[in-house]
Amino acid sequence: MKKLITLLIIAAAVLVGVNAFGPKTAEVALHYALSQKMDLKPEDVRVEASPGMKVLLGELDAVSVHGKAFRVGGLMFDSFDCDLQGVKFSPMDALLDQQMTLASAAHGEMSASVSSNELRNFLVEKVDGLKDVSVVFLGDTIEVSGSAKLGGLLNARAVIHGRFGMDEKKLMFIPDDVTVEGFGMKYRARGLGSAEVYDFSEFPLGIVPDSVTMHGDVLTIHGQTAAH
Repeated sequence: MKKLITLLIIAAAVLVGVNAFGPKTAEVALHYALSQKMDLKPEDVRVEASPGMKVLLGELDAVSVHGKAFRVGGLMFDSFDCDLQGVKFSPMDALLDQQMTLASAAHGEMSASVSSNELRNFLVEKVDGLKDVSVVFLGDTIEVSGSAKLGGLLNARAVIHGRFGMDEKKLMFIPDDVTVEGFGMKYRARGLGSAEVYDFSEFPLGIVPDSVTMHGDVLTIHGQTAAH
């Protein structure tokens, strides 16, 4: 009888411990996993699970990630806000791989912002054949201009008008038209190819961006999490 009572006390203590520390343990594990791809602080990641023992089943009530000024791949984000509900993960995979990866979320939304300076640097590097490149943001329209050589001899001024948009999971710079002026002539073209800014396919948390907006000096990317 004493052994049974002792066993029940131990079991109760374990359950209390899991309920108390389960969410925090998941929080630490998720931060570690995300920090491999995103420069986040521990306080940037929050996990909710009630009762806490749901963590042992691979279930979380909610996950929130709010970061500022971090780089993912080749793009610097000013801010990132993501809120997920009904999150599932594999406890066995987390135990074996020593890394927590979210498998799905019933619902979730995110927004990420990129400064115009970061986008300007990207466009300057992406534009080939232009010198003295200037980038001006005019609402949702971006004007990229610079000098070029026609036939390697004549100086010309090229102006590209375009915008940022999504192509499936890729953030793209989409040129609307290009104007080239030089030697008393003016040439205008449309239907040019787009330039990839960032591919969200490997972005953490299963983010699926669906729209972008440009306000002032900030590009904001909106999206939802892919529910499985």
